[in-house]
Amino acid sequence: MKTVLDEFDSLGHVMQSVEDLFPNNKYAWGDYTILVLPPSFPMGGMENPLLTFASPTVIVGDKSQVYVAAHEMAHSWTGNTVTCADWANFWLNEGFTVYYERRSNIARDGNDIIALESAFIGNQSAYTSMVGYGMWSSYSSLHPNVRDDLPDNSFSTIPYEKGF
Repeated sequence: MKTVLDEFDSLGHVMQSVEDLFPNNKYAWGDYTILVLPPSFPMGGMENPLLTFASPTVIVGDKSQVYVAAHEMAHSWTGNTVTCADWANFWLNEGFTVYYERRSNIARDGNDIIALESAFIGNQSAYTSMVGYGMWSSYSSLHPNVRDDLPDNSFSTIPYEKGF
């Protein structure tokens, strides 16, 4: 019987591939832990120093969602030790994190996977979000104007993909 531990048994290799991208700055938070939360958790993953919260949707049985861990680990450098000033600059955290996540995936898995992920899935997702907001909406840009709205209303894949 497969377990959550089986799903994430490569985390040591994932952490090493992310750490290798920051050669003079090793993981600063001690042990890395993933806490799988109930199905009501609304995100794939959410980084915090020492602990990543993960949705049970990352447990699929084939380890294909381990990139979520790489993304959240990369936040240890691009978000938890250096961060953006405000929500309008959210792309700095997420864009750089996606960049390092994908670089670590290339190091572990090769270029074919990253080419498919970034060129097709990521770009299509960002484009779909831009169409939904409207191409000239500030929410379709890297620097949305959220002063007159709730920041959650601007949340999409745009800062991740355009920032990358």
